Amino acid sequence: MRVFNSTLDGSFREARLSHFKAEEIERKFIRFQNEVAEREHRKAESHSRALIRVERKGRRAIDAELARRATLFDAEFRSFKDAQNYVGDFRECRSSVGTLWKSQNADFSFLSEVAEMSGLMDGCAQAESMVLPIEGRIRELWEPIEVSEDTTEAGADAADE
Repeated sequence: MRVFNSTLDGSFREARLSHFKAEEIERKFIRFQNEVAEREHRKAESHSRALIRVERKGRRAIDAELARRATLFDAEFRSFKDAQNYVGDFRECRSSVGTLWKSQNADFSFLSEVAEMSGLMDGCAQAESMVLPIEGRIRELWEPIEVSEDTTEAGADAADE
């Protein structure tokens, strides 16, 4: 019986030792799984932050380009409107009705009026020649803004996830 008890005790110890080793391996496996999950989580956060940085950088670049174009547009449009106003003022004010109205003044001279109109027509021709180039430069400002490939790829990756 002693032999049987000692064999049983040895077998019981081996079983407990095996059980202990299995628990230890299971704890190590769970710890390893947690480390892998933590690493994946950090990697996903890092990737997310990188995407946000790229998106912000792209937005800042687009904002800067829009501000630059708005400034150019303002200057070009102002000169365009000035040229149109100059041409429009001549067409509206220098008509035969305007001349008739001016002829009522005591100091009216037809020759000086003709000379003044000739000078204004020369200026008008110059202003009309300025309208088309200015209008072309304004149209160029409305062309699409170039976006770098890495910004579009980052945006596409973000949409996929």
